[in-house]
Amino acid sequence: QTKDRKYIREYSLSPPGARVAANFRGEIVTVPAEKGDVRNLTNSTEVHDRSPIWSPDGKSIAYFSDEGGEYQLRIVPQDGKGKVVTWKLPGAGYYEFPVWSPDSRNIAYVDNSRTLWWINVAGGVSKKVALDHFYGPVKTLWPAWSPDSRWIAYSVSNESYIQRVFVHSIESGKSFPVTDGLSNASDPKFDRSGKYLYFFSSTNAGPANNWFTLENEENQVTHSIWMAVL
Repeated sequence: QTKDRKYIREYSLSPPGARVAANFRGEIVTVPAEKGDVRNLTNSTEVHDRSPIWSPDGKSIAYFSDEGGEYQLRIVPQDGKGKVVTWKLPGAGYYEFPVWSPDSRNIAYVDNSRTLWWINVAGGVSKKVALDHFYGPVKTLWPAWSPDSRWIAYSVSNESYIQRVFVHSIESGKSFPVTDGLSNASDPKFDRSGKYLYFFSSTNAGPANNWFTLENEENQVTHSIWMAVL
């Protein structure tokens, strides 16, 4: 109902756009775009379930659940029928920014210590990608998968508190810099062909990145869209 919309915290569209998965008052539900029934996939009023994401193949929905006292990753069939898979996650307790790989085999996520991970949903093994050097109000480690699911792009602050863009190889476990740290680069995204990487870059963000002081309050940060050929 219209009055209940304010209780929706997060949502994720199904690949064809026919339904949407949502965190509704700590439950994971799916709602049809036009015709059909609302499905409650969790039915756990005593548990906080959140951050639903629909797999690219349309078969599954992943989310975080604190049943048992600590957050874990759960994967449930989108129709609510079948086995629910639960994986214990490493890192620091609270997790966010889950993103499926395009082949629906892996999920990248970030923990509360600002560490970026990815997990294989078949085996449940998580591997560390990168760690933010500083804790600040702006979260930067938003993962972006390449179309072939072999790379994760991300931006992270260096020791000078300037964001740099990296790409991480799933196969080798190594990260490679795309930007040199002379400009503040953020929010990388692959194009559909996988040949290009787009990101924002700013050459005057340095003073404003020092968020703890008010001396830079009037500094107006500007950004441009940059592209790297991969």
